[in-house]
Amino acid sequence: MSLLKTGFVHGVKWFTPFGFLATYQWWNGSMEGVHNMLVYGGMAFFLGLTSVIYEVRQWSFRKQILIHWITMHVTILPLVIFSGFLPVTSLQDALLVYLKFNMSGLILFSSSYLIQKARRQTKIL
Repeated sequence: MSLLKTGFVHGVKWFTPFGFLATYQWWNGSMEGVHNMLVYGGMAFFLGLTSVIYEVRQWSFRKQILIHWITMHVTILPLVIFSGFLPVTSLQDALLVYLKFNMSGLILFSSSYLIQKARRQTKIL
């Protein structure tokens, strides 16, 4: 299966639970819940879609990281900004959201990298 197809399948799989939760929220009349689940589902979809970046063996690890970072800025960051989860009413707010986005990304990337490295060294999974 091509990487794009694989990424799309991952994205749909990761989105599906949030789609069901959005439907459940809609049945209960909670439009805020629907909105939240669709935003989380969109994030899950894009994370699943882009999960194949690290499977492109022709790219150096540095290039994979750069493409991942750019992709997250094009997909996840707009969802964070337009979701309304973090208020953006000024340039200072926007810069703070951008800083939080990058810091959380750095923490998540670093921790997952260290876990993966430890798993390879101990040959677990």
